[in-house]
Amino acid sequence: MIRNILSYTIGSLILFVMIPVAMVYTGELFVYDFMPVNSLTFVFSSLCSASGLFFVVWSNYLLLKEGRGGAVELFGIEFTRKTEKLVTTGPYAMCRNPMHMGIILFYLGLSCAINSLITLLFPFLFLVISYLYAILVDEKRLRKDFKDEYEKWVQDVPNRFWPKTPRR
Repeated sequence: MIRNILSYTIGSLILFVMIPVAMVYTGELFVYDFMPVNSLTFVFSSLCSASGLFFVVWSNYLLLKEGRGGAVELFGIEFTRKTEKLVTTGPYAMCRNPMHMGIILFYLGLSCAINSLITLLFPFLFLVISYLYAILVDEKRLRKDFKDEYEKWVQDVPNRFWPKTPRR
């Protein structure tokens, strides 16, 4: 339990404090506006970041509650207990990596609020890293641990990061 709390605390500090501070600092160093400065920009950036945070919290909550485990594993080191059950409900019924999608949305909204073109590198780099992590680490483990259940989920939810469109 302490390990989970510590892992989530450190991860949250990195993802939601240190990286945003680096984004603000980068935006101050390289001022290249890409959005108009008005209230619509403020509303868009706020909604984007807020929806991203919502998906991150919702995804983590379901991993802990339904999956009975966490999401913190890096380079083969388990910082939290592995999920015991494949979570396919809530945001995981929309896309397979809603937590990563949420962080990307959060960084995108922050980039819009900072309004420096160079800060768009942060959500882009996080997308690339998340994509590689999903393929090289996450999906291998889920295939191994949940076999047929995972394959069915991939067919039901084909998109890694973007929510699937409703079938007609």
